[in-house]
Amino acid sequence: MRKNVFITGLPRSGKSTLLKKLVSGPWPKVGFVTSEIRQAGERVGFEMETHLGNHFILAHVDIKTPRQVSRYFVDVQALELMIPQVSVFRASQLLYIDEIGQMQLFSPSFCELVSRFLDSGNTLLATLSCVYQHDFIESLKRRDDIILVEITPENREKQGIFVAEFLRKIEKAKRYVSEPHRFAKRGWQIELQSEHGFRRIYFDGQVWVCNCGFYAQHGICSHTIATQEYCQSGGGQI
Repeated sequence: MRKNVFITGLPRSGKSTLLKKLVSGPWPKVGFVTSEIRQAGERVGFEMETHLGNHFILAHVDIKTPRQVSRYFVDVQALELMIPQVSVFRASQLLYIDEIGQMQLFSPSFCELVSRFLDSGNTLLATLSCVYQHDFIESLKRRDDIILVEITPENREKQGIFVAEFLRKIEKAKRYVSEPHRFAKRGWQIELQSEHGFRRIYFDGQVWVCNCGFYAQHGICSHTIATQEYCQSGGGQI
């Protein structure tokens, strides 16, 4: 199921700002955000804050470690001390990571955490570096259960509205899949009884297509996500 959302964009495009805004709502959630550490108006490092409110220094100019990105020394040990705090979660919780980038990928345990989040039944919302090239990042982009949302300073507000709505669509799709009586095969289409009436969904040879307004605007919707999952699980064959 396409239930995992990666926000990507150039540095200072607002990826972290958008993620923090999205997870600040009343979601039951597990994860962490990364913020700049500033002294006298100058950026001197980065710190991580978990959903529990605990803080860990990720990188700083005034520490010395074997790992360095630009002028920042990365504290991999602090990152790995943080990971157990976000490793326990319930099925109802939104998972979030800010970010998947060069500093974090020094830790094999971090890569394992990302994979575990993705492979769970939960939805993952994460920011993803688009300037750092790494095999792990490329493997994430190839997954068929993710949607990649690119933002710029100009489209950040519009994309933020889309992601917030799309997160709700994912939860709706999960509910539809858990209620197979909603689906019926009608010729070469699947009919889905949604909250707002019946939808007809079909596979055009490349993508799933729906006649709802959200799909017309974005090329994806809760109905196509649910129908694809329903068919792949053996519920229907087109």
